[in-house]
Amino acid sequence: MQVISNGIYKAPVHRAVVNKWKERLSIVTFCYPSSSLDIGPAQMLVGEGNPAVYKTLIQEEYFHNFFNRKIEESFIDKLKI
Repeated sequence: MQVISNGIYKAPVHRAVVNKWKERLSIVTFCYPSSSLDIGPAQMLVGEGNPAVYKTLIQEEYFHNFFNRKIEESFIDKLKI
């Protein structure tokens, strides 16, 4: 959402806290659009006086870059223009 919103909505830091007294349930959902789909700032949020903050990549490049980065590197920061 951070990339699509051109930085309006910030990606949260993901972390889990273990609680030995309460069970935790997580549900993961994956959505994979067409490999040729562009992933980048929405066109309606980019224009004169409001430049794109993030690169636009096709889905295939986006996931390739995500899965082939060093784990300590911020993926969102690597997408900045």
